[in-house]
Amino acid sequence: MDIQTITDKINYKTARVKKLQAEIKALETKKTQLENEEIINAVNEANIPIGELKNLLTSLKERNSEI
Repeated sequence: MDIQTITDKINYKTARVKKLQAEIKALETKKTQLENEEIINAVNEANIPIGELKNLLTSLKERNSEI
């Protein structure tokens, strides 16, 4: 193998890694969006007023830390 062949392989694989990293970032963003939608849907289904949501979550957190 000569230097140019190795350089070409390095460049090709570097480009693939960058593409895969971009795909991973896009998938992580989509996952976060879906998790947020799931949370919003659960709150809406439970008919929890937004003003009470923080108090409810705080009390649940405190209760779980006591266990």
